[in-house]
Amino acid sequence: MKEQKGRSRHLIDQEIISAIDLIPTSDLSENTLMESRENQAKMLPQIDVTQLFPVTFEERAVPSYFGGPELRIEIIKPRQPKYDKMPLYYSIHGGGMVLGSPVVDRQGNAALAAQHGFCCVSVYYRLAPEHIQPSQLQDCYSGLKWCIEHADELAIDTQKVAVAGSSAGAGLAAGLAIYVRDQKEFDIHHLRLRSPMLDDRTSISPEHPYAGEYVWTKRSNYFGWKSVLGHEPGQEETSEYYVPARAKSLAGLPPTYVSIGSIDLFIDEALLFAKQLAFDGVLVELHVYPGYHHLAPMFPNAHFSQEGAKSSEYALLKALELL
Repeated sequence: MKEQKGRSRHLIDQEIISAIDLIPTSDLSENTLMESRENQAKMLPQIDVTQLFPVTFEERAVPSYFGGPELRIEIIKPRQPKYDKMPLYYSIHGGGMVLGSPVVDRQGNAALAAQHGFCCVSVYYRLAPEHIQPSQLQDCYSGLKWCIEHADELAIDTQKVAVAGSSAGAGLAAGLAIYVRDQKEFDIHHLRLRSPMLDDRTSISPEHPYAGEYVWTKRSNYFGWKSVLGHEPGQEETSEYYVPARAKSLAGLPPTYVSIGSIDLFIDEALLFAKQLAFDGVLVELHVYPGYHHLAPMFPNAHFSQEGAKSSEYALLKALELL
């Protein structure tokens, strides 16, 4: 294992520093994308959550409400529901808009279903660059709308709906929340954004002196944004539904939880988004974890990982009036 030197290594929390040597930083590009997808698929554990938790697991194909192809969702429920109508936790996976699947969130969703009685639904949205926006927005919206329209079948409470995501999934969750607000077809009651990828302009801005050196770099971010937008990042007329940081107003969004590591590439955009939420009268909770990078979730037992799990869980339950 070769130690990676760098300008910000001395800032990394010692509990999570090993990740940057175990998984050396490399810039994602068109030439490396397919290999990265294959490597990630091998690394993701194919865990049968029904053997680990008292839950049920189901995959469903549901229609697009935009005339697109059917999309796949995962549904995880407690075997013995705590409520006649369960709160809905709708999660959107990360992966820079070009990688990933709901598998990465499956175990966490199963734990949430088992412990707190949620119906947890994850969406397989189409990935870039094969599919550009609005494909991702349409898939995420269609999956959520299908759940709302089939509330009786799923036994969910449409007045207790949370939307969550990490990294690119958090960016898609924020864009989805803005779109839901504007469409006025149904409501979201909590938004959970962890290490959110919110602003395409980060990928073309001057290099941050300390953030984004490891794991998810500015070059990888540029590739992700160019892939999903279908054009160069930073163009003026870019929809806030695709790039939430472009929103002129965030008023009307639900109570929002934001967490970010201090050396994560997304630190500035997360801080600015939280500031805008507060300015627009949205109840916002912001956590900045010192020395945390983009692979911090690999270390669930680290101090600030545990702190983040507790605070995000509390914010979720409080927003949905489940405390």
